[in-house]
Amino acid sequence: MPSDPNAADTCRSSLDLKPRIVTPDEAEALRPFGIDMKVMMGAEHTGGTFSAIIAEIKPGEGPPPHLHQDREEYFYVLEGTYQLSVDGNETTVGPGTMVFVPRGTVHAFKNVASTSGKVLEWTIPGSNGAYFRAVHEMEAAGGFAPDKFAEINRQFVTEFVD
Repeated sequence: MPSDPNAADTCRSSLDLKPRIVTPDEAEALRPFGIDMKVMMGAEHTGGTFSAIIAEIKPGEGPPPHLHQDREEYFYVLEGTYQLSVDGNETTVGPGTMVFVPRGTVHAFKNVASTSGKVLEWTIPGSNGAYFRAVHEMEAAGGFAPDKFAEINRQFVTEFVD
């Protein structure tokens, strides 16, 4: 499978990469799917190898079952309680929990607490920032458009499943 097409033109040798320190206040703010996110490191900062976001998940929020064919995904629960499903295994997790989702693995989670929570999420290679940016821009340009969303999912090799 191809790697993130948005990262392909940002891939550089490690000699071209610049150190980066970013606080949540300095990070790029996005709101895809109505979820407040901060892009802490995008593919454009890491030569396409890694990207990381912090997502603030409100009660009842979270993605439906889906998978990524081109990247591994990791989650670290900072705050909150989540119902988590990975490859058909369901569990409830809280702060300090680390999750690894290999490419091609169906996964979903939902904040089951009565308060908002936070999750640090990253992918290798680093396409999650660009994916969420594309969804954010679609919604900002006129709302959710099913055909455009399907194209974004094809571009980023993401599939939503029942």
